[in-house]
Amino acid sequence: MVFKTNNLEGFIVRKADRTDLESILDVLKSAARWVQDKGIDQWGYLLEGGEDQEIEADILAGNTYIMENENKEIVATFNFSNEQNEWDVDMWGKRNDNAYYIHRLAVSQQYHNQQIGKRLLAWIDENHLIKDGFIRLDCVGNNQALNQFYLEAGFRFIGHIGEGNDKFSLYEKAF
Repeated sequence: MVFKTNNLEGFIVRKADRTDLESILDVLKSAARWVQDKGIDQWGYLLEGGEDQEIEADILAGNTYIMENENKEIVATFNFSNEQNEWDVDMWGKRNDNAYYIHRLAVSQQYHNQQIGKRLLAWIDENHLIKDGFIRLDCVGNNQALNQFYLEAGFRFIGHIGEGNDKFSLYEKAF
């Protein structure tokens, strides 16, 4: 376990298992539709099912977590892994340091406007067991709200990679 506790203000955070796949896909695809409706070109491949197999593989590898309510309904999902995937290598270059990467952080539509994402990132900060390492993440460079969100969550902007619609912002926290 990479976290001290699984309790977050009455919610439970746990590793996802195969039975969670459809619910996780629903949350991610709903989030993808929501950002696209706001005119942000992000996660379109999720809507087409292009990542379904990778999402399932991440669940089976133990890299996907869910936050659930008392009724065992998924409130949020995220990936947290200390192994660089192909995307991380493209974004950050091949690294051999002690780092965990956050991917696919999404909140269920019915829990929007309740600061769940902010609370979840704060919980990760307070409960991870990383020593002398980093938490890294990236996002679409033109998603101003998300970029601001990560800055307000205490992540340090490292820079951009790519250009135009393929421009991404890199963020990290040192521990």
